[in-house]
Amino acid sequence: MAWECQRCGFFETSASARDFFLVEQSDIVRAKISGWIRDQYTSGSVAKVTLDTLNHVTSRPIPSTIERVNRLLLEAARGQEFLGERFDAEEPRFLAATYSANREDIDFIMSFLSSQGLAEYKTLGGGKNAEILPLGYVRVDELTRKSSDSVQGFVAMWFKEELIDTYAQGFEQGILNAGYNPTRMDRVEHINRIDDEIIAQIKQSRFVVADFTGHRSGVYFEAGFALGMNLPVIWTCHKDDMANLHFDIRQFNYIDWETIDELTKRLQMRIEAVLGPGPYKKSRDGLIG
Repeated sequence: MAWECQRCGFFETSASARDFFLVEQSDIVRAKISGWIRDQYTSGSVAKVTLDTLNHVTSRPIPSTIERVNRLLLEAARGQEFLGERFDAEEPRFLAATYSANREDIDFIMSFLSSQGLAEYKTLGGGKNAEILPLGYVRVDELTRKSSDSVQGFVAMWFKEELIDTYAQGFEQGILNAGYNPTRMDRVEHINRIDDEIIAQIKQSRFVVADFTGHRSGVYFEAGFALGMNLPVIWTCHKDDMANLHFDIRQFNYIDWETIDELTKRLQMRIEAVLGPGPYKKSRDGLIG
């Protein structure tokens, strides 16, 4: 069943999870669920909520205070057309973005932002009554700059001989067609510890493509690290292996591919839908961007 919520965004629920949303929940539970759904929504994915998802998400702690402060700034800046544009901190989306249980949480976060010279209320009433201050925009730039200028797409997958063509003709080609540069760890020359280099490469990437075919533990780690960095993750898995996905990640919007050609086309479309065409995207007249 599909839902559209002013607080959470767009998401889908399984039949077994549907009743959860029809029953009144505690403010903390609502904060955790709506925050998690909005994270998927703003990253370009459609959250697919199951009972397993609900059990897992509601058992997790609320993000740290500083993370919630940063989240409000990022949400306020999202979609702004000009510097100093006013925003309405009472919009429901801010409750979800900051994992807040009530309006008092938002007021506290805004008070903290004001004390740091990052954002403040401009009037006492409702409406578009808040504004990001100059130092706030500097903080937003710091939070987004690391990956926003990158043209690299990091591919996490099983390094199995049978998947060599799948990478070269599927993942690599799909990323190239979308206008970005693909990178896979076994093709990067380095002298560092492999885990340190993986982390460094992910930090340098614009997005991560995580293929769970074969269910390698390294792919789970790399996808989780990317999520912690607030990097978009493109989730893929061979259709025959979808049933074996760990319950923690089943709710994401997967490209369940069967053929390499299908993978190439769907991966390109998903990347462009989430991030837009990259700077090396080819057009009839050459390169765009």
